[in-house]
Amino acid sequence: MLMRTLPHALKVGLMVAGSVFCLSVQADVRDTQAFYPQDVGFNPDIPTPEAFLGHPLGERMARNDLMVAYLKLLAEKSDRIQYEVIAHSHEKRPIVTLTISSPENLARLEQIRSAHLALQKAGGKQAISQDMPVVSWVNYGVHGGEVSSTDSAMPVAYHLAAANGAQIERILKDSVILLTASFNPDGNSRESAWNWTFGAEVPVTDGVNALHGEPWPSGRTNHYWFDLNRQWMLQQHPEPVGWVAKFHQWRPNMVADFHEMHSHKSYYFHPGAPDRVFPLIGQDAMALLSDVVQGPRDFMDSEARLYFNEESYDNFYIGKGATYPHLYGSLGILFEQSSTSGLLDTPRGLLSFRDNIRTQYRVGISLLDSAAAKRESLLSFQRKFADATKALAQDDKTKAYVFSVPGDEARAFHFLELLHRNQIEVKRLARDVKVDGQVFSASNAFVVETDQPTYRMIKGMFERITSFENNTFYDVSGWTMPLAFGVEYAALSSRSYKAGDSVLPAFPSQNAPAKADVAYAFDWSHYYAPRALYRLLKAGYRPRVTTEPFTTDSDKGKVTLGRGSIVMSVGWQGGAKPDELHSLMSQIAKEDAVPVYAVGTSYTASVGMDLGSNLMLELDQPKVLLVIGEGISQYDAGEVWHLLDKRMQMPVVLLHKDKLSWVNLKDYSHLIMVGGSYADLADKTVQKIDGWVKDGGTVVGIRDGAKWAGQKLLDLNPIKFSKGTLASAPRIDYANKENAEAQDIIGGAIMAGDLDITHPLGFGYQSRDIASQRNTLLAFEPPKNPFATVVKIADKPLLSGFASPENQQQLAGKAMLVAERKGKGSVILFTDNPNFRAYFYGTEKLFMNSLFFSKAFNKPRA
Repeated sequence: MLMRTLPHALKVGLMVAGSVFCLSVQADVRDTQAFYPQDVGFNPDIPTPEAFLGHPLGERMARNDLMVAYLKLLAEKSDRIQYEVIAHSHEKRPIVTLTISSPENLARLEQIRSAHLALQKAGGKQAISQDMPVVSWVNYGVHGGEVSSTDSAMPVAYHLAAANGAQIERILKDSVILLTASFNPDGNSRESAWNWTFGAEVPVTDGVNALHGEPWPSGRTNHYWFDLNRQWMLQQHPEPVGWVAKFHQWRPNMVADFHEMHSHKSYYFHPGAPDRVFPLIGQDAMALLSDVVQGPRDFMDSEARLYFNEESYDNFYIGKGATYPHLYGSLGILFEQSSTSGLLDTPRGLLSFRDNIRTQYRVGISLLDSAAAKRESLLSFQRKFADATKALAQDDKTKAYVFSVPGDEARAFHFLELLHRNQIEVKRLARDVKVDGQVFSASNAFVVETDQPTYRMIKGMFERITSFENNTFYDVSGWTMPLAFGVEYAALSSRSYKAGDSVLPAFPSQNAPAKADVAYAFDWSHYYAPRALYRLLKAGYRPRVTTEPFTTDSDKGKVTLGRGSIVMSVGWQGGAKPDELHSLMSQIAKEDAVPVYAVGTSYTASVGMDLGSNLMLELDQPKVLLVIGEGISQYDAGEVWHLLDKRMQMPVVLLHKDKLSWVNLKDYSHLIMVGGSYADLADKTVQKIDGWVKDGGTVVGIRDGAKWAGQKLLDLNPIKFSKGTLASAPRIDYANKENAEAQDIIGGAIMAGDLDITHPLGFGYQSRDIASQRNTLLAFEPPKNPFATVVKIADKPLLSGFASPENQQQLAGKAMLVAERKGKGSVILFTDNPNFRAYFYGTEKLFMNSLFFSKAFNKPRA
């Protein structure tokens, strides 16, 4: 347990008879206080944010384009600042980073960076010289709707550019500061538009006023409605790819991440809950972090502002902004402030947007000052961290992880890309290796050796952790990457393997096929096979899907293609020219990484599976309708939209839920209903959807959408769970309420399932073992239809993360994925999320199969 630094009690409270009664002045409106420190002079040649924007900070939220323009102007006006665009968002907005230091430091910036990185090499000889600055990174606006975070970046940058005096000279001399605003410019722009739309000349403090609400989707998320603060390790979007690359370019000593929280709370900053820290983050890091944030504590105490540390928030999930840096020797520090977009009545009093900006600004400067003062401690920690990491790797019995992705080079590429972006070296396997009966072939397997500077991240990605000191989680508890990617892997405990050359990720374009006389064919196991199929359907061709494996001669020799393979006949294509078809198949091979085979005869070596077989089913072009809007999970919906639009290049119609009552469903083939609430759908709308399914439509339900569709369309109710811990305990002390309740939830775990790979929804999979992400207790009893349970939850389901033994037992044997025909249509139910955060490549194909093969299975015969 870290020792807390006591606040100045006389400033913030009165102690009476052993109890503390806090008389906070934080609830006051502080708009009359001076925004900038009165004892600091500023260069009059550098404009303030207020002068540039044309309105006082806090009167309205700053427009993102104006904030970017202001930061660029500061770089032009000040010799302390360099301006750089490190990435662009999905909507092509720049993500700006300022590099700030003394002019003398900026003149030798590359030398400083090289020495800083050399300091982090285990056993290195780089000395901590008197002129070696600490590297501090302050970042803003990863949640674009947390308005004081983004707006406070401007006064912080102004202060660093224009302030005069001993304090700023010391900060600039002893620091290289990276300032990034905003991490999420698309969400930030969405939120600022809302703020301007509902802002008023006369402030309205009532919390029900539209200004204090949020749009759907909220400004918290990016263009595809993802929470980018969960993407530091995952990097599935251009924004985090850019900023994580910048992080690794410098490996700062300290990374500060500014946020907002619920309006009824006070102010929080790390250290977090001491028993909710990822095991590979040392207590020495938490102790040093507590020292560094003494500057913010002192500022908050000086103005009698209440705050809290060491509770509620944690450092467990290593993919968020305040935890990811710790795996590389940086101190990640989370700041959370009570939220308001204007003036707002709260239980703590009247909050002011202006005062919130001021608080974040003053805290930021005090933190940078504290980091500069702790320069030697921070630099020494980073050097010791490198040596300690080396020692951990050498003591670890696991010397490497071997993995392969047979039959899917594109998915292997994306896994290699993830490892590379996180600075993990991968080598080819030089000779076959056998682990627990499984053979990894040198032809398609790779090795990640653990004795690397990134050892802690390697363990974080590959290990399966299922027991925890504290079972309460702010985010997911399990994120084992090979499981998420559907990668076959094993730990190697000795040097019995042989590693070859290092591998850099390269997209695996395939050679064009020869011009076919009869047909083209490709296997469904490849990640982008759905994109390839959609190209054919969109172009008006008539591809077919095989329901059984077959072997045939091709331009590349004899080849065996599995269930779900696509056969594209040259004939019977409505007058299409063979040259055009060959060009499209060549494009598929190159751009979709799908090997395409040219076949010269309908006759195959497989009995009953010639290319004209009745087991080759015709396919229709999916026309997808995705329900969005109020009450629907923007995250779940965004994951579907991103997968279809960005990766698979398939159009998807986004329909607000309240328009389901009048839209013509006959124009669409699939209705996707993700997590959220559907209880407000009128009976007529339910009947309309039911009739549409009977006429041939398909409903794909995910999580709450699966629950609704199961109940309303199939009369299939989810199983009822008994609350193990709470139900069995006759009495629990209230102080233990949070921990006791945590036993009755699934902490974002990875669960094992048994997949029917012969079912059309299982096409493209070679193994029955499948891992999926689960954070609810939703599941179904296997339906009476013995063929309807496509994925059955394993008898021992927990692979990684937390789930109580009672919940594991109750889930065992239940249905995770159900597929039933209804009339001419289908109802497909996912109780887990197959598209979770865009990195569960291993289950996304299940979802894609629900779009292309939703009618490729039949009801049981009566």
